Amino acid sequence: MLVSAAPSRHRGPRGLSLAWWARCVRHRTAILIVLAAAACSSNPTLHSLFDNEADDSCRDQRAALKSYGDYFAENMLVGGAIGAAGGTLLGVATHQSLQVTLAEAFAGFAIGAAAGYWESVQQKNANMDARYRQVQSDVQAENTKIDGAHVAFNKLIDCRRKQAAALRADVAAGRVSQQDGQKRMSTIRARFDDDIAIARKIDANMADHTANLEYANEQFKPQPYVTNKPGVVAYADKNTGSAHLTTFKQGAVITGAAVDSKWVKVTLSGKRTAYVQGTDVVLQAAEVAQNKKTRQTPPPSTKGDPVAEGVFTNLSKRADFDDSVQVAANNTSGFELSGG
Repeated sequence: MLVSAAPSRHRGPRGLSLAWWARCVRHRTAILIVLAAAACSSNPTLHSLFDNEADDSCRDQRAALKSYGDYFAENMLVGGAIGAAGGTLLGVATHQSLQVTLAEAFAGFAIGAAAGYWESVQQKNANMDARYRQVQSDVQAENTKIDGAHVAFNKLIDCRRKQAAALRADVAAGRVSQQDGQKRMSTIRARFDDDIAIARKIDANMADHTANLEYANEQFKPQPYVTNKPGVVAYADKNTGSAHLTTFKQGAVITGAAVDSKWVKVTLSGKRTAYVQGTDVVLQAAEVAQNKKTRQTPPPSTKGDPVAEGVFTNLSKRADFDDSVQVAANNTSGFELSGG
């Protein structure tokens, strides 16, 4: 049967035209597609060839670490994405978080879905006080999770080394043959390598979360940045073809806030606004957190600001976690039958 296209004769629920409802369906379908893409891109769970092996005496410690990995693999927009703007959803769908390295995150430009996280905070909270409280709560929760992941990783690596030591003792005592011992040790070493790979993925996803929180922190109050080379140009606009307002020497401290993955908006003398390229500066708090000698002392810019101090603590805890992963990865002794 042919149906007339006249909108006045064919109405959907509540008297709205069928054409209007069709547009809604298409719009909602588009949202679902974007959300599905976001779920895929953020790799919400960590999988491994060695998952759930009954003969692995370290499986409980491994499961504990992976539980934190699943948390950090989830995008921070989960649960709030539907209420965010379309541009936010697109940002979540297209960001590339998994391969973000610690160094890139320290540089402050693993923005990814950071703007989307902030948009979600704005959507869910009507005023700045409420937004501040949410970000503060998110920072505190994040730091607790980092502590948990660090403890879980250390317990897993300790268990793995005890596995190897027990096997060496069994071979030495003749309870296990040399040939069988070699095979078992190879399996333990492969599991150890996979443990390290899981930790590195967690580290990368921590970087993505940190970028979200730092971006929000800068929306409350611009933060100090440090130029990382001489002759850093401050442009009149987010375009290298725009006017050069001034230049900075290497090591200069300037107040700014990231506006996207390429530009930081800075304030010059006389309250003039300018833009510097993200690759030309590093967040001062991140620079301090990189140094083992200074990472336990929050910089003056964070004093009296729970969110800023919490983000610095986040950077410091992540640096400690990364150090532990690197030390474990570089110390492969003990996974040979003759090793100690």
